[in-house]
Amino acid sequence: MDDTLQGDPLSLPGLIMTKLYPSRVRDQAVARDRVLERLRPEPGIKLTALVAPAGCGKSTTLGLWYELEATRRSMAWLTLDQGDSDPVVLWSYVLEALRTANAGFEVSASPMQVGSMRIEDVVLPQVVNALVGLGDAALVLDDFHRLSGGPARESVAWLIEHAPPSFQLVISSRSEPALPMARLRVREELVEIRANELAFTSDEAHELMNGRLDLGLTRGEIDDLVKRTEGWPAGLYLAALSLRGVQDRGELVRQFGGSNRFVISFLLDEVLEAHDQAAQSLMLRCSILERLCGPVCDAVLATENSRALLDAISQENLFLLPLDDRGEWFRFHHLFGQLLRAELEHREPGLATTLHLRAHGWFREQGFFDEAIEHALQAGAFSQAGDAIAETWVYYANACRYATVLGWLQRFPPEIVREDARLMLVKAWVLSLCARRDEAMAAMAAVERRGGLDEGPLPDGFSSVEASLATLRAAIPWGDVASGYESAVRASELEGPESPYRSVICWGLGAGQYFRGHLDDAARWFEEAAVLAPLAEQWLIEASALAYHSLVMGDLGRLDDQVRLAEEAAMRARERGVEEVDGEVHVALGMSLLARGRPDEALLLLERGVAVLRSWGQPIDHANALICHASALRAVGERGAAASAAAEARAIVDSCADPGILLNRVTTLEESLQGRARLGSAELSERELVVLRLLRSSLSEREIGQELHLSYNTVHSHTRSIFHKLHVSSRSEAVRRARELHLI
Repeated sequence: MDDTLQGDPLSLPGLIMTKLYPSRVRDQAVARDRVLERLRPEPGIKLTALVAPAGCGKSTTLGLWYELEATRRSMAWLTLDQGDSDPVVLWSYVLEALRTANAGFEVSASPMQVGSMRIEDVVLPQVVNALVGLGDAALVLDDFHRLSGGPARESVAWLIEHAPPSFQLVISSRSEPALPMARLRVREELVEIRANELAFTSDEAHELMNGRLDLGLTRGEIDDLVKRTEGWPAGLYLAALSLRGVQDRGELVRQFGGSNRFVISFLLDEVLEAHDQAAQSLMLRCSILERLCGPVCDAVLATENSRALLDAISQENLFLLPLDDRGEWFRFHHLFGQLLRAELEHREPGLATTLHLRAHGWFREQGFFDEAIEHALQAGAFSQAGDAIAETWVYYANACRYATVLGWLQRFPPEIVREDARLMLVKAWVLSLCARRDEAMAAMAAVERRGGLDEGPLPDGFSSVEASLATLRAAIPWGDVASGYESAVRASELEGPESPYRSVICWGLGAGQYFRGHLDDAARWFEEAAVLAPLAEQWLIEASALAYHSLVMGDLGRLDDQVRLAEEAAMRARERGVEEVDGEVHVALGMSLLARGRPDEALLLLERGVAVLRSWGQPIDHANALICHASALRAVGERGAAASAAAEARAIVDSCADPGILLNRVTTLEESLQGRARLGSAELSERELVVLRLLRSSLSEREIGQELHLSYNTVHSHTRSIFHKLHVSSRSEAVRRARELHLI
C-alpha cells in the first residue's frame, strides 16, 4: 500500500513563485565590491555562507550579487520560510528554482511523489546528475535559519557533500547553520562572510547617505553615524529615513545612539511617526503577514484602498520590499516586521489575535491553506485550524507533506488533539504513512478509547470515524493479514460502492485475499481497484493494484496475463510519475521477466522493488519482495545472496502477527536453498526451473527455445527431464505438481 489516498477536488496552493526571486533591489542600495568579490565562485569551495544577525544586509547583498551574476550564468534563488522545513516542500521549491533559472534543468522524480523518506535516495542523486549537465550554476538559499533542524537541513548537507564543482551553493542565515561547517572549514571548502565584513565602511556610508539619498551630511557626521552604529546597515538605513524630514540634521546625528536598542527605539519614535495615521495602522497591523498585497491588507484592516497605501509606503520606506515586478506583493524587512509586531502588541494588546483570524479567513477563501492554517495557529484559534486540517490533510498526504501536517498538530495543546477524533485520525493516518508504527497504533487506540466511532460524516470524505479506522487498518495492516482483511471487509460495509475511498478499500480486500492464498478473489478485487483508482486520481493505488494483479496471474500460471499486467503497471507508473515510489511495480515486472527465463534482467528490478518497499515500512509487502528477489538470485546461481535475502524475509515474517501464505513461501525458499527440496532422486536444475516456469505459458517448446536462445532439442530434453523428476506425463500435470511443491 502506498501513500495516495484520494483525488484533489480542492484547489490547494501551489508554489509561491515570489519566493523564487530576490526582493527587487532598490535604487538606493549600495553595491559594495569588497563583499561581492568574496561571493565569486572559487575552485574547491562547496559552500558560501553569510552568517550575521538581522539587519546586516545579507539579503540585499545577495540580491545585488544575483543581478550581476545572472547576466553570465544560471542563478537560482529561494527565500526560505518555516514551511520549507518539510523536506518535500523544500525540494519542490529548489527544483522549481533551478528550472526557473535554466530551462534545461530537469529531473524525473518529484518530491511530492517520492516522499521525504526517499528524497536522498531518489531525488538528490538526480539533482546532482542534472547539475553536472547544467555547468556553471549557483543556488541561493536566503533565510536559511528558518529551516528547523532535522531532515530538511540534513538533505542540504547531502547536496553540499555531493554537488559537482561547477555548482555554487550560497546561504544566508541569522544563526550558525546546522551544517558540517567545521569539516568544510578544515577542508578549506567554505567561504564565510560574517557581520564584521557586512558592516558599512565610512566610504560606503557616504555613498548611501549623500550619493544615493542626497542628504548632504558632512564627512564628519557620516563618520560619527558609522561609529555610533558600528556600521550596522539597518541602523544606517533607519537613520537615513529619519534624516530625510529633519532640518537640523547635524543635531539629529549627534543625538543618534550607538546601541541597537537605541536604534530600535529611535525607529518607533521617529520613523514610524513620520507617516500619517492610515500608513502607521497598515504597517503595524499588517506586520502579522509574511507577505502583503492590497486585498489581504484590506481584509486584515477591515478597510479599503490598501493597495494605494502600500505603493506610497514602498516609495518612502526602504524596509517595505517589493516581491514582484508588478508591485502586487510586498514583505517587510524581517527586522522591521519584528519591531512592528512588538510595537503593535505594546500599543494594541491582544489585537494581533483578531488580525490573524481575519488573515486566516482571507487566505482560506483564496485557497491558500498553508497560510490560512498558519494564521489560525498564530491566533490560537485551534478550532478553525483543526477544521482546515481535517478538511485538507488528505491532499497534503498525497503530496507526501507528512512533516507539514504533523508539525501543525504538534502546535496544538495535546488535550485538544486527544479530544478531537478527526485530528487523532489525521495523526494516525499520517504517522502510518511515515512508517512510524508504534506512534500510529497508539493514535488509533486513542481514537477507539474515546468512543463515538459512528460519528460522521467526516470533512475528509469518510462516512464515520470507524470507517476511517477500518480503511487505515486495511490499507496498512502492519503484518497482520487476517486483521487487515477483516478491516477491509468492514470498511467496505461502512463506506459503500460510491465512497471516494472505494479503490483503497478494494486494494485492501485484494491484498488480504492474495496473502491468504485466495487468488481468484484477489484478482477480482485488484481489477476493481485498478479501474476505480484513476477516477479519484489515486495513481499509486492504480499502479500497485495492476502490479499485484500481475503477481496473482503468475501464481495462477497465466504467464501472458502476468506479463501484460506487469507492463501495464509499469506504463501507468511512468505516466503518472510514480515509478520511483511504487515498489510493487518493480517486483511485478521483475517476476514477469523471471517467469520468461530472464533472471539477470529481473534482478535489477527486484532490487529496486525491495529498496522502495523497505522504505515504506510495511512488513508483508517488504517480505514478499525479498522472497521474489531471493528466487531470482537463486536462478542466477547467487545462492549466498539468495540466502541472505531469505534470512531477512524470514526475520520479517516471524515478526508478523499473521504473515498469511508468506510463512509457507519463505519456508519452501529456505528448503530449496538448503538442498532439502528433493524430487524423487534428484532436484530440478536451475535451467529446468526456468523451462518449468515457461511451461505455464501458451508457448510451444520451439517458442520457449527462441525465448531462451536454446535449440528445440535442448528444450525438449529439459522438458522430458522435468516430467521424469516430477513423475508426470504432461505440461498441465507438471505445472500443477510444481505449484504443489512451491517450485513456481
